[in-house]
Amino acid sequence: MLLFAVALLGFRLGMRFVMPAPRQVETSRMEKCLQFYRDYRQNNDQERLAVDLDRIGLTPKNFQEIIDRFIYYRSRKSSMDQAMQLLRAFRDGYNIEVTGVVSISGFASEPFRLDAEILAVFEGRPELIQEAFEG
Repeated sequence: MLLFAVALLGFRLGMRFVMPAPRQVETSRMEKCLQFYRDYRQNNDQERLAVDLDRIGLTPKNFQEIIDRFIYYRSRKSSMDQAMQLLRAFRDGYNIEVTGVVSISGFASEPFRLDAEILAVFEGRPELIQEAFEG
């Protein structure tokens, strides 16, 4: 019994050192982008949009690229399952090798983070995406 407990403890310690650390995927900035996009579609006020984007540290070009990524994932439902598998792997701490990177302020250190945050919004707040694009 003692041997089993020591083996189990050794296994757990080994897994802790070998497995990558899990990541938290923060979606608040992507959710704000969708809210800004929805508001912009309703009032077409570019000055207000610029002020809102500046408040969260994004340029209009960054905003456009983020919205384009949302549109990309919305239009390619067939690849959504694969993207969600990548999101799970990213959350579990694995490094994702990407073939192309969309460079957005604050995301340079982890190229998949932008997609992870966008996909997490698809997963957790699909109603917000529907409001932004269909409302």
